[in-house]
Amino acid sequence: MDKKEKTLVAKLEEYAEENGISCVWLDDANPKYIPVSFPEDRAVFMNSNWEYQELNLFALAYEIECVLHKSSSVKELNAYAEELIQAI
Repeated sequence: MDKKEKTLVAKLEEYAEENGISCVWLDDANPKYIPVSFPEDRAVFMNSNWEYQELNLFALAYEIECVLHKSSSVKELNAYAEELIQAI
C-alpha cells in the first residue's frame, strides 16, 4: 500500500470509529479469506494477507457501508463505497 492509500485507510478507520464501527485487521489469516462485516456487532474484519491487496481500500469502505446501511445489495453497497471514498 502506498502512502496515499495508507492515509485513505486511516481516514476510513477514523470515519468508522466515529460511527461506532470497530475495524479489526487480521495479520495471520489465510490469503483466500475475504474481508467481512457483522452489522449487528458493528464490526469489520479485514485480512492483511488478502490475495487482492489492491482492493483493500475499496473493501474497507464497502464493509463499513454494509454496517451503516445493513444492506446486502451489492449494487447499492458498491455505490455507497465509491461515494464514501470520494468524500474522504
